[in-house]
Amino acid sequence: MSLSISLTHLTKIFTKGKESFKAVDDVHLDIDAGELITFLGPSGCGKTTILRMIAGFEKPTEGQVLIGGRDITHLAVNKRDIGFVFQNYALFPHMSIFDNVAYGLKVRGLSRKEAELKVKEVLNLVGLIGVDERFPHQLSGGEQQRVALARVLVIDPRVLLMDEPLSNLDAKLRIYMRAEIRKIQKKLGITCIHVTHDQKEALTIADRIVVLNKGKIEQVAAPFELYANPATLFVADFIGQANIFKGQVEALSEEKIDVFIYNRIVTVNYKSNCSFKIGDEVALIVRPEAVSLGQSEKSMLSGQVLSSVFVGDRIEYNIEIKSGQLVHAFVPYSHDSTIFPEGSRVGLLIDPEDVLALPL
Repeated sequence: MSLSISLTHLTKIFTKGKESFKAVDDVHLDIDAGELITFLGPSGCGKTTILRMIAGFEKPTEGQVLIGGRDITHLAVNKRDIGFVFQNYALFPHMSIFDNVAYGLKVRGLSRKEAELKVKEVLNLVGLIGVDERFPHQLSGGEQQRVALARVLVIDPRVLLMDEPLSNLDAKLRIYMRAEIRKIQKKLGITCIHVTHDQKEALTIADRIVVLNKGKIEQVAAPFELYANPATLFVADFIGQANIFKGQVEALSEEKIDVFIYNRIVTVNYKSNCSFKIGDEVALIVRPEAVSLGQSEKSMLSGQVLSSVFVGDRIEYNIEIKSGQLVHAFVPYSHDSTIFPEGSRVGLLIDPEDVLALPL
């Protein structure tokens, strides 16, 4: 049976000499039993520090960690019923794959016969049959990652923590392994927290994503909601790519806002939790896939194509507009697509329904 996780007022301050640094700043988070949560953010945002506090490798300066409603903030690491998958796999090079996977069972006092049954079961679960007598150096990176996962799963943890487990794999193998991890996690129903800096990995693997910045939570949401409705300018800019245009509020209604930008008024959507008043500066968020290209005289904005890159299913354009700002446009490709060459003048066609207003 998996367990829920709750973090309340979780804070971590590192001190060196007279200097101190707040790595995690008053974090509150509730994770449902059986949920797969991804911590996502730039380097130094606090995601790994939070993971290590949940595991017990770091002690919080303030706050609590609850698992299944039980306060385990000051409980020893080996008493938390947690499995931790490290970035570097942390396999014992002198041990066979069987002994690596069975290590936790041996520490717990299981007989070799009992261990053999559990090791066979978990190696089968991660798709590694017949490798038990090999050594880590005889396996590929992807296979070593599965061994690291098997070594954790064999002890039947109630919570699984993973610190950038796929960062050492090549791009193709990462895609395969993130699908495998998702499949295994759902099959077991285990509560899982996964740390990554890879946006695509987070969007494809998680039930919900926690976006962190400077030790604080910026937003917690399902992948689609996070991408389509970012709560802050940081989230909009960090998740995927975003064109950000700056304007000024001219008028307000219940869900619409009139913005003065590039010598004209445009009416766009804004989030109900955003507070605007007339005269405020505002950021208009437009995803690259929401920008279409056409004749310059028929559009709100026009510019010059600086580059066009064919990437298979689409053409990625970089366009410089009159203000000097660079605009990204992702245009789906088909055999009858019009391809605008570098140096050509184009119009940028943007549906106001695809624009989101956020405070600057």
